[in-house]
Amino acid sequence: MLIIWILLFSISPAIADTVMLQLGDGRIDGRKLRPYALSWQQCGIVEGQWQAAGPLAEELTIVDEHTFRLRQTSRQPGGTVVTSDTFMDRTTLAPLRMEMVATVDGNRVASAERQLTRDGYTGVQIRGDETKELAGKISSTMLHGGAMGLPLATMDWQSDIVEFQASMMSFDATYKVKARWVGKETLTIDDQKILAWLIDVEWLHEETGDVYPPGPDASGGRYWVVPNPPDGIPNVPIYKTDSYVVEFGHDVCPVATE
Repeated sequence: MLIIWILLFSISPAIADTVMLQLGDGRIDGRKLRPYALSWQQCGIVEGQWQAAGPLAEELTIVDEHTFRLRQTSRQPGGTVVTSDTFMDRTTLAPLRMEMVATVDGNRVASAERQLTRDGYTGVQIRGDETKELAGKISSTMLHGGAMGLPLATMDWQSDIVEFQASMMSFDATYKVKARWVGKETLTIDDQKILAWLIDVEWLHEETGDVYPPGPDASGGRYWVVPNPPDGIPNVPIYKTDSYVVEFGHDVCPVATE
């Protein structure tokens, strides 16, 4: 069980400078991350109530001295299990290759593989007997938006607003993201008191111009990050928006029923 204990520190709404982050500039250091295999709960707002959306299992492994593999596995409505592997540079956490496999009752129904470079991506998608060539502008210079808390957790506390590019491959979408460190909170996880940094994020969808404002009660959301967690505790125990939560434990999300 995860319990939010007490707000320890928050910054004033004073004007902060905005600095641009580029992968490889030293602000992110993925070498601080340790391998793990953990599971989070997910939930979303349905008719004004939080409804369980199933667990998210995540495993970070070291492939070699230069590469991480982040595996995320989730069960979707209808029994489809989606496993997504993202291979990332161990230092910058730049995404280099993404693979996805969807199965129903253990049978593969779809798969995709994409190679990312600084200029974009190419790949192939298979659904049944159909094969489709893929290409797009999402590149290895953009953080993986589906795991953006990890690079944030490797960064030092920032008084500035940090702006960078990120992507959501499942939507073939790119974003300009602004992250701001807004406070610190102590969480109780498995009877341990864990200090987490609060980072609010604003997303600008570059293709549509839509803006998702920062904060846990807005559509942009907030990350709770733990820079140096003890064993068994994730670097990112919570991400919350006004309509979606993924959390390590049950604080907001109800317990799923079969």
